[in-house]
Amino acid sequence: MFQLNNVVKQYSRRGEVVTAFHCADLTIEKSDYVAMVGPSGSGKTTLLSMLGGMLSPTTGSIRLDSTSIYDLSAAARSQLRSQRMGFVFQTFNLIPYLTALQNVQVPLCLLGRTQVEQEAQAVRMLDRFGLGERLHHRPAELSVGQQQRVALARTLVNDPQIVLADEPTGNLDPESREVVLGAFDEAYREGRTIIMVTHDPVAANRASRTLLLQNGELKDTSMMGESCPPHLNRAA
Repeated sequence: MFQLNNVVKQYSRRGEVVTAFHCADLTIEKSDYVAMVGPSGSGKTTLLSMLGGMLSPTTGSIRLDSTSIYDLSAAARSQLRSQRMGFVFQTFNLIPYLTALQNVQVPLCLLGRTQVEQEAQAVRMLDRFGLGERLHHRPAELSVGQQQRVALARTLVNDPQIVLADEPTGNLDPESREVVLGAFDEAYREGRTIIMVTHDPVAANRASRTLLLQNGELKDTSMMGESCPPHLNRAA
């Protein structure tokens, strides 16, 4: 799935070069459920953005399967994201003047689906998250937890192979947090790859693998050979 080799990301700050992230080697396999943890400023969001094709490394290569992501044009990376990736953000990034239904339709519109297909798929997904009676509400008319559910429905509506999540439970009440994490569990059992940045220990403990970032250094803290957490069991 993802392969990082000698990846470094640097910024210039007040005339000095600051290394935000560096990693000699990292592989994230297909169908991994990874939690990236660490203090603020440790490079977690930088790594997530690089994996999502949104932030090029200063040096090194990032491959998705056989494709070197940053050898692609910006347009090709955008197409790659729309076809294979879904994103969940702490700030939701909902379009304020669109209804819940219309927000969820956006990825399908970008993929060229018909209006009938868009509406049918969006309705099914919103029903799945208990928002069947909120289809025509705009974000300002929804609670914080409901907004995150709309954002999650939008992420999953085009059936992405990879889900990249940045603090997806950061602002949520316990009930809404469980809805989000339950959706991630189900997506993992269905064979999707989940990569989640989080400060939330409850969320981190739901993953099957943990990456610790400190001062831009990455360490895999998962136990080799550890069995899959019971709630993630893919057995029928």
